[in-house]
Amino acid sequence: METKRVEIPGSVLDDLCSRFILHIPSEERDNAIRVCFQIELAHWFYLDFYMQNTPGLPQCGIRDFAKADILFVT
Repeated sequence: METKRVEIPGSVLDDLCSRFILHIPSEERDNAIRVCFQIELAHWFYLDFYMQNTPGLPQCGIRDFAKADILFVT
């Protein structure tokens, strides 16, 4: 099953990554569970705050969001 590419604006992804991903302590960055947990928190923040306050943002599930987030960070 192929996931679609979600077009979340770079400014939104930049904010979410700086809030949730970039500040993971260095000793936890190699822990996939910890990183996935932070991506999940970023997804909930996106749904609860960005989507509620910014009309026109794409709605996406965790899989599409994680893909967009990881592609943005790398």
